[in-house]
Amino acid sequence: MIKKLLNENLTKIEFQKRIDDMHTHDIAIEIMELEFSERERLYHFLTTEQIAEIVSYLDPEVAADILEEFDLEKQTEIFDEMTVDDVVDILQAYEDEDMRDDVIETLEDVEDIKEYIQYTEDEVGAYMTNEYVHIYPNMDVKEAVTALISQAPEAETINTLFVVDKDEKFLGTVNLKTLVKARSPKLVEEIMITTPTVNDESLITEAVYDMKNYELYELPVIDNTNQLLGILTLDDILDVAVEEAEEDFEKLAALPASDKNRSWLKTALYRLPWLLILMVISIPLISFSQLMTAALAGVAILVFFQPLMLDSPGNVATQTLAVALKAISNEGKMKSKDVFKEFISGLITGLILGITAFVISFVFVLVSKPQLPNPTTLNDVQIGLIFATILGGSLTIVISAASLLALGIPHLLKSFKIDPAVASGPFITTVIDLFSALVYFGLATIILRGVGLIWK
Repeated sequence: MIKKLLNENLTKIEFQKRIDDMHTHDIAIEIMELEFSERERLYHFLTTEQIAEIVSYLDPEVAADILEEFDLEKQTEIFDEMTVDDVVDILQAYEDEDMRDDVIETLEDVEDIKEYIQYTEDEVGAYMTNEYVHIYPNMDVKEAVTALISQAPEAETINTLFVVDKDEKFLGTVNLKTLVKARSPKLVEEIMITTPTVNDESLITEAVYDMKNYELYELPVIDNTNQLLGILTLDDILDVAVEEAEEDFEKLAALPASDKNRSWLKTALYRLPWLLILMVISIPLISFSQLMTAALAGVAILVFFQPLMLDSPGNVATQTLAVALKAISNEGKMKSKDVFKEFISGLITGLILGITAFVISFVFVLVSKPQLPNPTTLNDVQIGLIFATILGGSLTIVISAASLLALGIPHLLKSFKIDPAVASGPFITTVIDLFSALVYFGLATIILRGVGLIWK
């Protein structure tokens, strides 16, 4: 719609009327699809406040790219219309560090921004805002309401009021609904409640789960002396949660951190390391296959069942891995009872699938009557039982073991301070494939040699 409006001969007032019904998020999405010249024309129709609001809905990297299109004065005007936490997020994404430093020096909240920007992107302090309503415990409810009214225009949220003492030490919170319902001469300390807090240097992922577990819309941020530094709001936490989910998905696929602005060549080069590692890991599989040439070449039916043998354990491992990663993410590690549960579940799954594979392969061999490399006195039923035992036994062993590998590998990586999420996707699949081939062809070789169906 924005692109269409730009092609119409509209005045600024007419343009504003046409976009009145559009949500800012929708405008932000459309801006990303515009060419530079089109964005320049669009800015002519928008106020500085509108540009600031639109930019705040963009990913920090995209917002930084757009803001760097403006001169220093205009960037300052736009940033001064935004909340401190949004400003910090975008400034941290600036590629031009000199420009970032120049912008910071021109901003109204320069001291707060300098303080906040020192935090890493993993720390709570990088996401907090100091735009909140604070009140004191000795205020009566009328005084608290007056304080709320005076601070509300600059506050990011007024749903929760934060109670501090004269030294700005955090004491508790008062819900807006509670304050409105209270009557004088009741004091703030009589209606305030205890609220969980988070340290400014804590991991932001911890804060995500705190807000989820305690069902909070705002979370107080304190330092080591219990001084209230700022608050985390739900919108920022949702952004973090989405970003974490995207990062975990990338790790599941063994991809490096995403970069939408990366060239096709750089994208390919960034993906190579994990692919090379996985290729090297696969070499033992190739080598082992050579050792099993007799079994593969002589008994073609083994190859027929190979996809089943490789796919099923990987599927089971992926399910178990998802449970393990979720537990590690929430609680740091899996509980013993959960580990036992997943192991027993994997064992039962292995038995059921193994028995099913036994029956299917037995019937298939009886019907297909496969050609064998060496003469044998064994009848069709005996041959069917042999191949059914190979497939059913291998599948039972591998699926049971796959659950253990999917449980153990993430915890092993975590002990070495490696993100457990990298144990997923291609990595776990490669490991399971290697183990499955080892068990399947190894067991086949032993049994077939034992009954004389292959001689080498």
